[in-house]
Amino acid sequence: MRVTTVCHHPSTIPRVRSSLLRHSVVPRAYDSFDDMAIVSVTTATAAAGVLILVIAAGAAAAAGARRHHVVGGDPGWAVASDVLAWSADRLFTVGDTLWFAYSAEDGGVAEVGGEEEFESCDAGSPVRMYTEGLSRVDLGGKGSRYFVSADPDKCGGGLKLRVDVRAPVAGTTPPPGSSRKGDRAAAPAPAPLASSGGRGVATSRTCVMLCCLLFLAI
Repeated sequence: MRVTTVCHHPSTIPRVRSSLLRHSVVPRAYDSFDDMAIVSVTTATAAAGVLILVIAAGAAAAAGARRHHVVGGDPGWAVASDVLAWSADRLFTVGDTLWFAYSAEDGGVAEVGGEEEFESCDAGSPVRMYTEGLSRVDLGGKGSRYFVSADPDKCGGGLKLRVDVRAPVAGTTPPPGSSRKGDRAAAPAPAPLASSGGRGVATSRTCVMLCCLLFLAI
């Protein structure tokens, strides 16, 4: 079928439009050219939405290269979690994130300035105090960082953590420790929230932490 393009004077457009509709040049599913335009725009919008989802998925995959360490695993920041054993075979890399889950009534977590304060559990002049009950610490540079319980007795009982942060290495396979409980890569169950009595912990913190980590990945 030959199709001939004709330029019409503006005054003839209504007649041409009516003729096209009458002879089914425009599919009967559409009542007018305007309907066809709306369908075209809707299709383009849907395509753009798919593209945005693809880009978002790519960003989430890139973010997945960073590891989120829930300090102490399921018990969280507590003497019972044996933080020293938890961190023994774990590697910390620039860009990783630490999550401390603890009872705020216990005094919190103190980041201290060096080895001496760390060994002596001296939290008198901390670099920073964390007291929210759920604290995020981003590892933004190489070097050692030191965290102790603000409660001297608990710190003396082993509730302290030294983190040696290394530079990222391209193409490196994640260390065995990164797949253990407490890392985001292994879909961890973060430590629970403090109970109403201020002592034990409730599993609701698990849900809170998991939601936080999923949000960050996106």
